[in-house]
Amino acid sequence: MRPPKRPSGFPVLWNSPRRALCAGLVVNGMAQTLGAILLSMSCAALLQQEQQVYGLPVAAALAAGAAAAIGLFVVQCRFAERFALSYVHDVRMAYARHAMLLPFDAKSPGIGLSLTRLVNDLTAIKLWLAKGLVALITLVPTLLTLGTWIAATKPEFVPPFVGSLVVWAAGLAIVLRPLRISICKARQTRGAMAVLLGRSLPERLPLLLHGKLTPILEKLARKSGDMCRFMTARATWSGVLRAISRFTFPCAVGLYAVTGMPIAADIALFLLIFAFLASQLEAGAAGLEYFEANKIAHEKLAPVFARPALRPLAQIDTDGAIWRQVLTIRDLELPSGQVMSATIPSGTCTKIVRTDQRDAHHIALSLCGLSGLRSLECVRLGENRFSDIECKTIWRNVALVSPMNGIPLYQLGRPAHEFGTRKQAEIATARDLAGLLNLPAELLLPENAKGLCDQDRLKIRLARAFSRAPRVLVVQDDGLFGDLALTRRVKDLAENRGITLVLLENGPRTPD
Repeated sequence: MRPPKRPSGFPVLWNSPRRALCAGLVVNGMAQTLGAILLSMSCAALLQQEQQVYGLPVAAALAAGAAAAIGLFVVQCRFAERFALSYVHDVRMAYARHAMLLPFDAKSPGIGLSLTRLVNDLTAIKLWLAKGLVALITLVPTLLTLGTWIAATKPEFVPPFVGSLVVWAAGLAIVLRPLRISICKARQTRGAMAVLLGRSLPERLPLLLHGKLTPILEKLARKSGDMCRFMTARATWSGVLRAISRFTFPCAVGLYAVTGMPIAADIALFLLIFAFLASQLEAGAAGLEYFEANKIAHEKLAPVFARPALRPLAQIDTDGAIWRQVLTIRDLELPSGQVMSATIPSGTCTKIVRTDQRDAHHIALSLCGLSGLRSLECVRLGENRFSDIECKTIWRNVALVSPMNGIPLYQLGRPAHEFGTRKQAEIATARDLAGLLNLPAELLLPENAKGLCDQDRLKIRLARAFSRAPRVLVVQDDGLFGDLALTRRVKDLAENRGITLVLLENGPRTPD
């Protein structure tokens, strides 16, 4: 039994909106083909000075065919671009969501990521979706519609039609492999140039001072020359691919002359129909070229999106029900070298005592989603790891009170309790809570902000934290534990509001 396929980390391409858009493009391709057939027949009738086409006046049929063929082509271009950009947006946002967690100096093994390479890969994906995939999607209904019409109304056009498709398919079988090789080599050389430039950045100044930039510049020049050569090879094979598509037109003409008895009344229609077929096959050939470039771009981006930092995030409910689950710390490595585990029931007060202040601060950062990925994987909310939850979701629901996020000495004319708040409701709540914490009102005035003592600043930080109405409140401030009345008041406020309270205290060191 085959193991289940591991998720690549890429956003899903075929979601519901893009499926509906693709179905619309297929219908548009069929209607566009019918419009092109009507336009070709009306043009042929006009050249032969006929009066009607399918019972319609030639002028009316010509106008309807032109409006359908040209108008639907414009619609196809618009929605194809929309289809491509919607997916590129998803890929870009999936990358940007955790971009700061990735090494960005082009030195990490197996990745070699840089902004330039990311932009190039996204451009290749966008071109494939906007021009390649849509061209191939519309090519299939176009060929089916055109083939059905030819078989039903013009049987003498069937041998040229089949012969054109055979010539086109044979040309693709010959050209696609060298085209892919040239695209791959050009992409690898361009990536090597990006890595070379990235690695030379920190070394540029000493090399410049000693006049030793020449070796790097020579290597860069060689890479640039190789890339130009591979890009030229790609352009050559791309030209061969398009030329084969155009070659189907004279092949069709030759087959029509050999296999049938050309009728003068059908020659103009034949030329118009098969010129349209050649243009559609050329668009399909370009689509295959974009497909090869897209495959290579996915191969280059796959190691990046396979990293744990970019795996899809868990879908957390917005009503806050998940925050009523147990908060668990499992095997968290601390800066002192120790490993700790703890269980924090929801809606209760839990005190964690550490002898090393660095350990207490690291625990506080991990509970607030402000530590590294390894630490976030050790913190669980129910069955969900913090590393699987979007950072903003954690920050909205967890508040931290620490001297490191204290009140600055100068408030630029603002009352101390308003610092860091943006809404009038939050300001009023902070002011009321400051009163509940027995903070004198005169100390909240702007001119007295510079004279606040450490205990007053702690009360303002607590008031601001409670005003956010968090689900979890983490307090890492030794000033709280020296004031038993304030500690009881904080516990009562947290219990009344259903807030999970975590108190981190620095205990005395035990003798070795």
